[in-house]
Amino acid sequence: MATTISNPPYNMKWQHPFFAQSQERFLLGVPPESNANYAFILTALSKQDKAVFLLPNGVLSTNNKEEQAIKASLVEKNYLEAVISLPDRMFESTSIPTSLLIFNKKKQTSNILMVNASSLATEEVREQRGQVGSKSHTNRVYKKKVNVLSNDAINKVMSLLDKPADEPGLSKVASIETIKGQDYILTPNRYIEMKKETVQHSSLEKLAEQLNRVSAEKGAVKLTINKKMASDLGLMPLIKLLQEGAQTSKELNEQFKDDGIALSDESIVTLTNSKTFKIEVKKWDKLPAIVVMFAQMWKQLMITCNNEENRYLMELKDIMLERYFE
Repeated sequence: MATTISNPPYNMKWQHPFFAQSQERFLLGVPPESNANYAFILTALSKQDKAVFLLPNGVLSTNNKEEQAIKASLVEKNYLEAVISLPDRMFESTSIPTSLLIFNKKKQTSNILMVNASSLATEEVREQRGQVGSKSHTNRVYKKKVNVLSNDAINKVMSLLDKPADEPGLSKVASIETIKGQDYILTPNRYIEMKKETVQHSSLEKLAEQLNRVSAEKGAVKLTINKKMASDLGLMPLIKLLQEGAQTSKELNEQFKDDGIALSDESIVTLTNSKTFKIEVKKWDKLPAIVVMFAQMWKQLMITCNNEENRYLMELKDIMLERYFE
Protein backbone atom coordinates (compact mmCIF):
# COMPACT_ATOMS: atom_id res chain seq x y z
CA MET A 1 0.00 0.00 0.00
CA ALA A 2 1.51 3.32 -1.11
CA THR A 3 1.86 5.94 1.62
CA THR A 4 2.12 9.72 1.39
CA ILE A 5 4.50 11.20 3.96
CA SER A 6 4.29 14.97 4.28
CA ASN A 7 5.56 17.86 6.37
CA PRO A 8 3.75 20.69 4.57
CA PRO A 9 4.05 24.42 5.27
CA TYR A 10 2.21 25.12 8.52
CA ASN A 11 -0.92 27.29 8.73
CA MET A 12 -0.47 28.57 5.17
CA LYS A 13 -3.13 30.74 3.56
CA TRP A 14 -4.54 29.55 0.23
CA GLN A 15 -7.34 30.29 -2.24
CA HIS A 16 -10.32 28.07 -2.90
CA PRO A 17 -10.33 26.70 -6.45
CA PHE A 18 -13.42 27.26 -8.59
CA PHE A 19 -16.24 24.88 -7.65
CA ALA A 20 -14.15 23.51 -4.78
CA GLN A 21 -17.20 21.79 -3.27
CA SER A 22 -17.53 19.64 -6.38
CA GLN A 23 -13.95 18.33 -6.25
CA GLU A 24 -13.57 14.77 -5.01
CA ARG A 25 -10.85 15.70 -2.53
CA PHE A 26 -13.22 18.06 -0.72
CA LEU A 27 -16.14 15.67 -0.28
CA LEU A 28 -15.63 15.86 3.51
CA GLY A 29 -15.58 19.65 3.46
CA VAL A 30 -13.65 22.63 2.12
CA PRO A 31 -10.96 23.94 4.53
CA PRO A 32 -10.91 27.69 5.25
CA GLU A 33 -8.75 29.92 3.10
CA SER A 34 -7.03 31.14 6.27
CA ASN A 35 -5.36 27.74 6.81
CA ALA A 36 -4.41 25.01 4.34
CA ASN A 37 -3.48 22.30 6.89
CA TYR A 38 -6.56 20.20 6.21
CA ALA A 39 -6.40 20.93 2.48
CA PHE A 40 -3.08 19.07 2.39
CA ILE A 41 -4.58 16.14 4.30
CA LEU A 42 -7.69 15.84 2.11
CA THR A 43 -5.66 16.16 -1.09
CA ALA A 44 -3.36 13.33 -0.03
CA LEU A 45 -6.24 11.06 1.00
CA SER A 46 -7.90 11.62 -2.37
CA LYS A 47 -4.83 10.10 -4.01
CA GLN A 48 -3.62 7.49 -1.48
CA ASP A 49 -5.22 5.17 1.05
CA LYS A 50 -2.52 5.87 3.62
CA ALA A 51 -0.87 9.15 4.62
CA VAL A 52 1.33 10.41 7.44
CA PHE A 53 1.40 14.12 8.24
CA LEU A 54 3.64 16.12 10.55
CA LEU A 55 1.60 19.16 11.57
CA PRO A 56 1.33 21.72 14.37
CA ASN A 57 -0.79 20.77 17.37
CA GLY A 58 -3.42 23.31 16.36
CA VAL A 59 -4.94 20.78 13.95
CA LEU A 60 -5.82 18.54 16.91
CA SER A 61 -8.04 21.03 18.73
CA THR A 62 -8.93 23.67 16.12
CA ASN A 63 -11.97 25.83 16.87
CA ASN A 64 -12.54 26.78 13.22
CA LYS A 65 -15.97 25.40 12.26
CA GLU A 66 -14.90 24.18 8.79
CA GLU A 67 -11.85 22.40 10.21
CA GLN A 68 -13.90 20.96 13.08
CA ALA A 69 -16.38 19.48 10.60
CA ILE A 70 -13.61 17.95 8.48
CA LYS A 71 -11.88 16.54 11.56
CA ALA A 72 -15.13 14.97 12.77
CA SER A 73 -15.73 13.41 9.35
CA LEU A 74 -12.21 11.95 9.23
CA VAL A 75 -12.86 10.30 12.59
CA GLU A 76 -16.38 9.10 11.74
CA LYS A 77 -15.22 7.73 8.37
CA ASN A 78 -12.60 5.77 10.34
CA TYR A 79 -9.74 7.21 8.31
CA LEU A 80 -7.60 8.23 11.30
CA GLU A 81 -5.37 5.44 12.61
CA ALA A 82 -3.12 7.15 15.17
CA VAL A 83 -2.10 10.50 16.66
CA ILE A 84 1.41 10.82 18.09
CA SER A 85 2.14 14.02 19.99
CA LEU A 86 5.80 15.03 19.78
CA PRO A 87 7.80 17.17 22.20
CA ASP A 88 8.31 20.86 21.59
CA ARG A 89 11.76 22.16 20.57
CA MET A 90 12.36 19.24 18.21
CA PHE A 91 13.29 21.59 15.39
CA GLU A 92 16.32 23.88 15.46
CA SER A 93 14.44 26.66 13.71
CA THR A 94 11.30 26.73 15.87
CA SER A 95 10.08 25.56 19.27
CA ILE A 96 6.53 24.83 18.08
CA PRO A 97 5.14 21.48 19.31
CA THR A 98 3.94 19.13 16.57
CA SER A 99 2.15 15.83 16.11
CA LEU A 100 2.13 12.97 13.65
CA LEU A 101 -1.27 12.10 12.23
CA ILE A 102 -1.46 8.68 10.58
CA PHE A 103 -4.37 8.09 8.21
CA ASN A 104 -5.41 4.72 6.80
CA LYS A 105 -8.61 4.40 4.78
CA LYS A 106 -8.39 0.60 4.94
CA LYS A 107 -7.58 0.11 8.64
CA GLN A 108 -8.77 -3.10 10.28
CA THR A 109 -10.09 -1.58 13.51
CA SER A 110 -12.43 1.24 14.47
CA ASN A 111 -10.17 2.41 17.29
CA ILE A 112 -7.60 5.24 17.18
CA LEU A 113 -4.22 4.97 18.91
CA MET A 114 -3.23 8.00 20.97
CA VAL A 115 0.46 8.30 21.88
CA ASN A 116 2.26 10.89 23.98
CA ALA A 117 5.79 10.53 22.58
CA SER A 118 6.89 13.71 24.34
CA SER A 119 7.15 11.65 27.52
CA LEU A 120 9.95 9.67 25.85
CA ALA A 121 12.02 12.69 24.78
CA THR A 122 15.54 13.47 25.92
CA GLU A 123 17.40 16.78 25.67
CA GLU A 124 20.40 17.30 23.40
CA VAL A 125 22.69 20.30 22.86
CA ARG A 126 23.57 21.01 19.24
CA GLU A 127 26.21 23.38 17.91
CA GLN A 128 25.64 25.59 14.89
CA ARG A 129 27.60 28.27 13.05
CA GLY A 130 26.07 31.37 11.50
CA GLN A 131 25.43 30.84 7.81
CA VAL A 132 25.35 34.44 6.62
CA GLY A 133 26.74 37.79 7.65
CA SER A 134 30.15 38.94 8.84
CA LYS A 135 32.92 36.66 10.08
CA SER A 136 32.04 37.56 13.66
CA HIS A 137 28.74 35.83 12.97
CA THR A 138 29.79 32.96 10.70
CA ASN A 139 32.72 32.03 12.95
CA ARG A 140 30.60 32.04 16.07
CA VAL A 141 29.38 28.71 17.45
CA TYR A 142 25.79 28.77 18.68
CA LYS A 143 24.53 26.20 21.14
CA LYS A 144 20.89 25.24 21.17
CA LYS A 145 18.97 22.75 23.30
CA VAL A 146 16.58 20.51 21.40
CA ASN A 147 14.41 17.56 22.32
CA VAL A 148 15.06 14.30 20.53
CA LEU A 149 13.61 10.80 20.41
CA SER A 150 16.21 8.08 20.84
CA ASN A 151 16.15 4.90 18.78
CA ASP A 152 14.67 3.09 21.77
CA ALA A 153 11.91 5.69 22.02
CA ILE A 154 11.16 5.41 18.30
CA ASN A 155 11.10 1.61 18.52
CA LYS A 156 8.69 1.85 21.44
CA VAL A 157 6.30 4.00 19.41
CA MET A 158 6.63 1.65 16.43
CA SER A 159 5.77 -1.33 18.61
CA LEU A 160 2.60 0.45 19.75
CA LEU A 161 1.65 1.11 16.13
CA ASP A 162 2.09 -2.61 15.41
CA LYS A 163 0.22 -3.69 18.56
CA PRO A 164 -1.85 -0.83 20.00
CA ALA A 165 -2.13 -0.98 23.77
CA ASP A 166 -2.94 1.16 26.80
CA GLU A 167 0.11 2.26 28.77
CA PRO A 168 -0.31 4.83 31.56
CA GLY A 169 1.37 8.09 30.68
CA LEU A 170 2.21 6.92 27.16
CA SER A 171 -0.67 5.55 25.08
CA LYS A 172 -4.39 4.89 24.86
CA VAL A 173 -6.53 3.01 22.38
CA ALA A 174 -9.59 5.25 22.04
CA SER A 175 -12.87 4.36 20.39
CA ILE A 176 -14.62 6.64 17.94
CA GLU A 177 -17.45 7.05 20.46
CA THR A 178 -14.97 8.16 23.12
CA ILE A 179 -13.47 10.75 20.78
CA LYS A 180 -16.94 11.89 19.75
CA GLY A 181 -17.71 12.41 23.43
CA GLN A 182 -14.71 14.76 23.57
CA ASP A 183 -16.03 16.86 20.63
CA TYR A 184 -13.50 15.18 18.34
CA ILE A 185 -10.54 16.82 20.04
CA LEU A 186 -7.51 14.71 19.10
CA THR A 187 -4.98 15.79 21.74
CA PRO A 188 -3.56 12.46 23.07
CA ASN A 189 -3.18 13.61 26.68
CA ARG A 190 -6.94 14.10 26.84
CA TYR A 191 -7.31 10.30 26.63
CA ILE A 192 -4.13 8.89 28.15
CA GLU A 193 -4.22 7.88 31.79
CA MET A 194 -1.41 9.42 33.79
CA LYS A 195 1.05 7.25 35.66
CA LYS A 196 0.35 6.81 39.33
CA GLU A 197 3.59 7.50 41.15
CA THR A 198 4.19 6.80 44.79
CA VAL A 199 5.14 10.01 46.56
CA GLN A 200 8.04 9.62 48.95
CA HIS A 201 7.50 11.70 52.08
CA SER A 202 10.05 12.75 54.64
CA SER A 203 9.77 11.13 58.06
CA LEU A 204 7.38 12.68 60.60
CA GLU A 205 10.32 13.53 62.83
CA LYS A 206 12.15 15.34 60.01
CA LEU A 207 9.04 17.26 58.98
CA ALA A 208 8.35 18.27 62.57
CA GLU A 209 11.96 19.40 62.95
CA GLN A 210 11.79 21.56 59.82
CA LEU A 211 8.38 23.02 60.75
CA ASN A 212 9.59 23.94 64.23
CA ARG A 213 12.72 25.52 62.75
CA VAL A 214 10.59 27.75 60.51
CA SER A 215 8.22 28.49 63.40
CA ALA A 216 11.18 29.57 65.56
CA GLU A 217 12.33 31.96 62.84
CA LYS A 218 8.82 33.37 62.46
CA GLY A 219 8.38 33.64 66.21
CA ALA A 220 11.71 35.36 66.86
CA VAL A 221 9.76 38.61 67.03
CA LYS A 222 6.28 38.96 68.55
CA LEU A 223 3.99 41.79 67.50
CA THR A 224 1.28 43.40 69.59
CA ILE A 225 -0.72 45.85 67.52
CA ASN A 226 -3.95 47.83 67.63
CA LYS A 227 -6.61 46.24 65.41
CA LYS A 228 -7.44 49.41 63.48
CA MET A 229 -3.75 50.15 62.93
CA ALA A 230 -3.22 46.63 61.62
CA SER A 231 -6.17 47.08 59.26
CA ASP A 232 -4.99 50.51 58.06
CA LEU A 233 -1.51 49.08 57.39
CA GLY A 234 -3.01 46.20 55.35
CA LEU A 235 -1.73 43.58 57.80
CA MET A 236 -5.01 41.81 58.55
CA PRO A 237 -4.86 39.21 55.69
CA LEU A 238 -1.34 38.22 56.78
CA ILE A 239 -2.33 38.09 60.45
CA LYS A 240 -5.27 35.86 59.54
CA LEU A 241 -2.94 33.48 57.70
CA LEU A 242 -0.58 33.36 60.69
CA GLN A 243 -3.48 32.62 63.02
CA GLU A 244 -4.74 29.86 60.71
CA GLY A 245 -1.23 28.37 60.64
CA ALA A 246 -1.12 28.27 64.43
CA GLN A 247 -4.56 26.63 64.50
CA THR A 248 -3.44 24.03 61.94
CA SER A 249 -0.42 23.20 64.10
CA LYS A 250 -2.71 22.67 67.10
CA GLU A 251 -4.90 20.30 65.07
CA LEU A 252 -1.86 18.37 63.80
CA ASN A 253 -0.51 18.08 67.34
CA GLU A 254 -3.77 16.42 68.33
CA GLN A 255 -3.68 14.16 65.26
CA PHE A 256 -0.10 12.98 65.80
CA LYS A 257 0.09 13.06 69.59
CA ASP A 258 0.57 9.28 69.73
CA ASP A 259 3.59 9.62 67.41
CA GLY A 260 5.43 11.93 69.78
CA ILE A 261 5.23 14.86 67.35
CA ALA A 262 4.94 18.34 68.89
CA LEU A 263 4.69 21.38 66.62
CA SER A 264 5.05 24.93 67.85
CA ASP A 265 1.65 26.61 67.90
CA GLU A 266 2.58 29.82 69.68
CA SER A 267 0.81 32.96 68.50
CA ILE A 268 3.25 35.53 67.13
CA VAL A 269 0.72 38.35 66.64
CA THR A 270 -1.65 39.73 69.27
CA LEU A 271 -4.40 42.14 68.29
CA THR A 272 -5.56 44.67 70.85
CA ASN A 273 -8.12 47.46 71.09
CA SER A 274 -5.71 49.66 73.04
CA LYS A 275 -3.50 52.17 71.27
CA THR A 276 -0.51 49.86 71.23
CA PHE A 277 2.17 48.94 68.72
CA LYS A 278 4.84 46.86 70.39
CA ILE A 279 7.65 44.74 68.94
CA GLU A 280 9.03 42.15 71.33
CA VAL A 281 12.22 40.23 70.59
CA LYS A 282 11.72 36.60 71.63
CA LYS A 283 14.94 35.10 70.31
CA TRP A 284 18.14 36.58 71.73
CA ASP A 285 20.74 33.97 70.83
CA LYS A 286 20.79 35.38 67.30
CA LEU A 287 19.27 38.74 66.55
CA PRO A 288 16.34 38.18 64.15
CA ALA A 289 16.94 39.39 60.61
CA ILE A 290 13.82 41.56 60.67
CA VAL A 291 15.13 43.40 63.76
CA VAL A 292 18.47 43.98 62.03
CA MET A 293 16.64 45.32 58.97
CA PHE A 294 14.44 47.50 61.16
CA ALA A 295 17.50 48.81 63.01
CA GLN A 296 19.23 49.73 59.75
CA MET A 297 16.12 51.46 58.42
CA TRP A 298 15.66 53.27 61.74
CA LYS A 299 19.31 54.32 61.69
CA GLN A 300 19.02 55.73 58.17
CA LEU A 301 15.82 57.59 59.05
CA MET A 302 17.37 59.04 62.22
CA ILE A 303 20.45 60.21 60.30
CA THR A 304 18.24 61.93 57.72
CA CYS A 305 16.06 63.54 60.39
CA ASN A 306 19.08 64.55 62.44
CA ASN A 307 20.73 66.24 59.47
CA GLU A 308 17.53 68.11 58.71
CA GLU A 309 17.16 69.06 62.37
CA ASN A 310 20.73 70.39 62.47
CA ARG A 311 20.01 72.61 59.48
CA TYR A 312 17.03 74.18 61.21
CA LEU A 313 18.97 74.54 64.48
CA MET A 314 21.79 76.34 62.67
CA GLU A 315 19.26 78.69 61.11
CA LEU A 316 17.76 79.41 64.55
CA LYS A 317 21.23 80.10 65.95
CA ASP A 318 21.91 82.53 63.12
CA ILE A 319 18.67 84.41 63.94
CA MET A 320 19.57 84.41 67.64
CA LEU A 321 23.04 85.84 66.97
CA GLU A 322 21.61 88.54 64.72
CA ARG A 323 19.25 89.59 67.50
CA TYR A 324 22.06 89.52 70.08
CA PHE A 325 24.22 91.93 68.10
CA GLU A 326 21.47 94.36 67.15
